[in-house]
Amino acid sequence: MDLKVPGPDNDDPIWTAARGFVVRKDEGPLKQLNGGRERVKVKLTGEQSGNQLSLMEMDVAPGFGNLAHAHGAEDEAFYIASGEFKFINGAGTFEAGAGDFIYIPRMTRHGFKNIGSGTGTLMVFYTPAGAEQFFLNYGDDPDPDGGPAPEWTQERFEEMGNALAAHHMILLPKSGDWD
Repeated sequence: MDLKVPGPDNDDPIWTAARGFVVRKDEGPLKQLNGGRERVKVKLTGEQSGNQLSLMEMDVAPGFGNLAHAHGAEDEAFYIASGEFKFINGAGTFEAGAGDFIYIPRMTRHGFKNIGSGTGTLMVFYTPAGAEQFFLNYGDDPDPDGGPAPEWTQERFEEMGNALAAHHMILLPKSGDWD
């Protein structure tokens, strides 16, 4: 069937401009957090997407995750590629596993923790982009000799205070979050 529909001429850039790209499985800058218990591979930055979207692949060791926080400038979403996680959502929590998708609108308190027995993998999306720059700027580069990444201490979190504010992130931890 030769479908005839109205549209732009065949020489219009919509037909000819190849603006898409692929990021291969092993590509993207790798950063480590929390003593290497979280490994973040940045797959798409705001610079690459016109600040519309960013994507990170995050491997999280059992028992680890992030502190409860909120984003003031972007929505965050998670696709669980493998593992079992517990999520904070406002004042409540829920569990989610491989194949589940979680959406967190900006200014919503949230956090996650790997509750499985093995490393879990999250695909983390931000829209608009921007929050990925925090990981690129403050995550630790892998040691070329294979040594462990430094632990994140209270002093390190205090040093990151201004960076968190610059990225519109508000830390909101409280005792009992993971009970």
